[in-house]
Amino acid sequence: MAYLFITEDAIGNESTFEAEAGENALLVQPGGRIPPFVNISGSPTGPSLWRRGATWDEQVPVELLVDVAPLDPVQERELEEEIARQEAERAGADFDLGDGEGGPDGYSYIGGKPHFWQPTLVPVSQEWRFFFQLDGADGVDGEPYALNFGGGTGYAFLSQDALEGRFCWDCV
Repeated sequence: MAYLFITEDAIGNESTFEAEAGENALLVQPGGRIPPFVNISGSPTGPSLWRRGATWDEQVPVELLVDVAPLDPVQERELEEEIARQEAERAGADFDLGDGEGGPDGYSYIGGKPHFWQPTLVPVSQEWRFFFQLDGADGVDGEPYALNFGGGTGYAFLSQDALEGRFCWDCV
């Protein structure tokens, strides 16, 4: 089990996009390690996941049940092609997608490989294993939660022994 904690940052002053700035924590339990940059509070409760209410500033707490399902085969192929293009670009090679489209946006998924917004940016060391990807949302128009990733996507990684986590996000 991994617990994700993200600093509330409505105005963009915190470094929530960085994996080791101390504004995010992906804690593995039971038996996981607390990263050295994470400060632990003695408070038994704290802020929780929320979505917007009747006004932009109203925060309505939410709890979500996550139902994991495979991607549609067409979506999965598009995602795999875009990730392959990004890997080729990072390696300095060109990769032809065929129709020239930029690939999918807005997927949340577990396992596989990350789909970065900026294909040349890898936010953590290659030693970290990709765990999951979480699409950002504003918490409006039926979106189940609000996470300020600047319109982008969050990425979770685990250490090789799966006892420590990192979380960061990116957008264009």
